[in-house]
Amino acid sequence: MRLSALQRIEASISCLSNKTGFGPNRMYRKGKHFVGTEPPELKYHQLQDKKPHDAYGLQGTNHQLPGTGKIHSKLPTKVLMKKDKVYAWCSCGYSGTQPLCDGTHNMTHIPRQTLKPVRFIPDQDMTVWLCNCKQTKNRPFCDGTHKCLKEEDKIAALFD
Repeated sequence: MRLSALQRIEASISCLSNKTGFGPNRMYRKGKHFVGTEPPELKYHQLQDKKPHDAYGLQGTNHQLPGTGKIHSKLPTKVLMKKDKVYAWCSCGYSGTQPLCDGTHNMTHIPRQTLKPVRFIPDQDMTVWLCNCKQTKNRPFCDGTHKCLKEEDKIAALFD
């Protein structure tokens, strides 16, 4: 017996009722991320544990260094920071794993670069907004400076 086109469509929808997405992502199940969604920002970061002699809060003086880094994005990143974990915020803007540092500033030649990662150890679980424009005066946290940034020259950005 031949099925009409409508019956074939109805049968295929009932078989895939627990699937979402489309195109190459059509077989993903509900509850997993698919087109337009991403895992949490820090899912793939390996975070160090706090050492007993480390104090809470900002570590060292890297947050006071002069200069600003390359603008990575004009929007901050919301991060859930866990107690007793060490977070190294990228201040140069060249890290491939923004907003945290991956050591790119050591592997590539960046002229006149004096910025180093800003380390922070929270004393409790907290949700914060980390700056991605790298122009903040309150490193590593966003202070809204991204709202005042001018549109950068597109040609100049090609050479970064």
